[in-house]
Amino acid sequence: MPDVPDAGALAAALRSLYAVPPEEFMAERKRLVAAEKADGDPAVAKEIGTLRKPSLAAWAVNLLAREAPDLVDGLADLGGRMRAAQGRLDTDTLTSLRPERDQLLKEVVRTTVQLVADAGRTCSAAAQQDVRATAIAALADEQAMAAVASGQLARTLSYSGFGEVDLAEAVVRTTSGAILSVVPGGGGGRPARGDRPDGGDEADGDEADEADEDTGDAGDEADEEQLRAALEQAEKQLAAAESDVTRARERAEETRERLAVVERQLAKAREADERALEAVTDAVRARKAAEATRHTAQEALDRARSDG
Repeated sequence: MPDVPDAGALAAALRSLYAVPPEEFMAERKRLVAAEKADGDPAVAKEIGTLRKPSLAAWAVNLLAREAPDLVDGLADLGGRMRAAQGRLDTDTLTSLRPERDQLLKEVVRTTVQLVADAGRTCSAAAQQDVRATAIAALADEQAMAAVASGQLARTLSYSGFGEVDLAEAVVRTTSGAILSVVPGGGGGRPARGDRPDGGDEADGDEADEADEDTGDAGDEADEEQLRAALEQAEKQLAAAESDVTRARERAEETRERLAVVERQLAKAREADERALEAVTDAVRARKAAEATRHTAQEALDRARSDG
């Protein structure tokens, strides 16, 4: 059987890796992998090597979770009250909580922007929108709240207004699909007994399990080998796909940052253009005044010459 990674070592790696600035993520991951290999724990090293670099906005949310836990606790408390009211269809309570919700969302964004600035970076307008959307998702969904509180988001979250928040690729997973963070779920769960896609009920499942036990033989071992090989191939394909997704998200985040820079430059250029137009208007007015003054002086000179 394959080695099972040590949960404690993985948890420590998560805390270390997702606390570093984005530009240091790859180097820190490489260092941790080398350290685990040197300690003789290749299973942990393998899992660390698959951890995805967070987007800049996700890193900002993780920073908030570490540096402002009281604010995150407040988000969890309000989310619990809102979900309870929603479950009771208590529209009056939901309406009364709206001002508190709006104020808390503003505080989450403001605090995140300040923390990012204290860390020597800038939280772009697009990143601020992603942070706000993640906070809204946390208010709406308990598992999304746990993902935010973990400080180990790989991407930001969003809530469409109904159903559960999609946590796929948002929380850290092992190559086998098991979630490493505190969040149980994220679209990777096993269907519940009695709720199977083929419509089978729990009793049918028990009978099938008993039948499987009765038919165990050498052929099962061969089948298991084939399934293990298929699983290994699928894990490689998944790792490659996740790597492609990570690179695509990084490119998208970089594009957003460049767009934000261009938007700021455009805004400054527009301000400069307005000031230049105002300067032209003032200069034209001054020229007209000077022309009028010159004309008056010329008339006075002409009259003086005529009188003389």
